[in-house]
Formats: sequence, C-alpha cells, structure tokens
Amino acid sequence: MNTTTTTAGRDWRQGAECADVDPEIFYPLDLDPHGPAVTTAREICADCPVRAACLLDVMAGEDPARRWGMTAGLTPDERADLYAGRQLSSALPGAVAA
Repeated sequence: MNTTTTTAGRDWRQGAECADVDPEIFYPLDLDPHGPAVTTAREICADCPVRAACLLDVMAGEDPARRWGMTAGLTPDERADLYAGRQLSSALPGAVAA
C-alpha cells in the first residue's frame, strides 16, 4: 500500500509541500480568490505531489457547515461548490466528474 495517498492514516502529509510552511498561510483573513493571500497558498499547493490525497481527506472529514482556510489550493467556497457536486473537473487537473 502506498502511504503517500492513504487518507485514513494521514501519512500523505509527510510528502506535502506545506509540511514545513507556517500553517497561518492557509488561514488568510482575506479569502478573495484572486487576492495575494489566497494566491500564496495556491502557489504552495499547485505542484504538491499529495494534493489529491489532501483534497480527498478534507472532503471526507470536513463539516460542510464549518469550512475554514485553504486546503489543496481551494478556498472554503470552492470546496463547498465541490461538495455540492459543482466544479469537480476544475478542482484538480485531470479530474473527471462521475
């Protein structure tokens, strides 16, 4: 089993681009999707080798009524749209809507 993509054990976090980054970067006060704070978080997530596992983990465990911060390069509103079945193909490059 490849622990890089295992969400149950959360071992994938060891390979995350954000592992050694100040977590405050992912909880900006200004969540403007085109603003500098969100752009900084997106840049860190953009080439992360475990971005898909990160997104799967947050989507499986996040309370839809309490979405906070940037995860897998997505804002809370973007994850809400994804949770509602919208924007799946744009959430991750190569993703296919079921």
